[in-house]
Amino acid sequence: QVWNISYLSQDTPSPCPLTMSDYDRELAADSVVDVLAPEGRCEGDLADAKFCRRQFALLSCVFGINLAAVTTPIIYSSSVLVQSTGNACNAVLYGTTLVSSLFLSTLAYGWLGSKKGFSVSMLAYAVFAFLFALAASMCTQHDQDNLCIAANEWQMPVAFAAAFVGGLGAGVLWTCQGAFFSAVCSRVAFAEGRTQSLVTSELGGSFASYLLLMECFARALSTVLMRYAKLDPANMFFIFSIIALLVTLLYMAKSSDMSKEQRTHLCADAMGAIRLWSHPKTWLLQFTNLTFGFAAAYIAGFVGHNIASKALSTDFIGFLGAILSAIACVLSRFFSRVAAKVGKGPVMAVGAIAFFLIGFLSNWAGDTSEWGWKVVVFYILMGVGRAVYESTNKAIFADFFRWDESAGAFANVFV
Repeated sequence: QVWNISYLSQDTPSPCPLTMSDYDRELAADSVVDVLAPEGRCEGDLADAKFCRRQFALLSCVFGINLAAVTTPIIYSSSVLVQSTGNACNAVLYGTTLVSSLFLSTLAYGWLGSKKGFSVSMLAYAVFAFLFALAASMCTQHDQDNLCIAANEWQMPVAFAAAFVGGLGAGVLWTCQGAFFSAVCSRVAFAEGRTQSLVTSELGGSFASYLLLMECFARALSTVLMRYAKLDPANMFFIFSIIALLVTLLYMAKSSDMSKEQRTHLCADAMGAIRLWSHPKTWLLQFTNLTFGFAAAYIAGFVGHNIASKALSTDFIGFLGAILSAIACVLSRFFSRVAAKVGKGPVMAVGAIAFFLIGFLSNWAGDTSEWGWKVVVFYILMGVGRAVYESTNKAIFADFFRWDESAGAFANVFV
């Protein structure tokens, strides 16, 4: 039970140890990481806690809208692009994200800080959405299920360029998000006199619900626009890219940098993720991340094209994605409350079972293309798994790694 292992404080000595009452120490007995007192902060500083929560709410909303405008095109990748191009585009996207997470993200975070890091990576997401829309507009022939079966010679290079830019942005974006989340949890826990584990459970569920609510709305909107307004997918994705750009500009104007007191040497930043590989906990905590990555690619690349689009229609892929996001949105809050009462381990087990059933049903349930609306079960299971991944799983990483390791830790999460 890896979530019960105590963090060895001598691995990364605390420059500012937290003075706690006996009662607080008793409450913190089950917490994995001691809360670090942020430099220049005072325990019981409720004004700082309110400031952190406002910044957290702003980022959650903006981040959710930006991400929704980008991830919605991804679920259509094997449908609005030629299938081979769509699958190759996903491979380039995830491969670039892997490299970016390991070798670029912690360096970018240490150099730019959270605000500039978020801004640059969200701009990259907006560029991805625009280039993806451009690639989708190059389709020249559709079949009876409205799947793209032919395109001009420029679709593949444009799609690859979109995936490359999006992958670079994704690695930096999620690393900044994780480091920001860890820093906010530490400051809020210290200012409010609460244990870190309780704060990570609460804010992890809140962030996931914001994120998934925006994603649910975007995916439902995509179905309405394509199915009933008869809007061309490429034009819809152009609109989404503009939305992603606008919310990025809003964030740049209204946010504050939360990472000024956490800058380290650039050489150390560049190896921040890889340096943590020597910690066994990094690998023991990685299984949910690996499973989620395979499941997300499987849903987008295989289930959407070979099952959902044939059982229903390509026009309904966005609606199915909205169901996935809605379930994950509701359950992320629920799981955060359950984790606060019974621990995070049982919640992680629920997510593992949900991921397992996706593969089990698709391989041993017969001809799923004839299921009709029964195919929604794949998206329900993915919604359960994603709720665990976005909330409880990331809260566990914040529990196990101090803020000075958070950028590298969350870079490994997204690998």
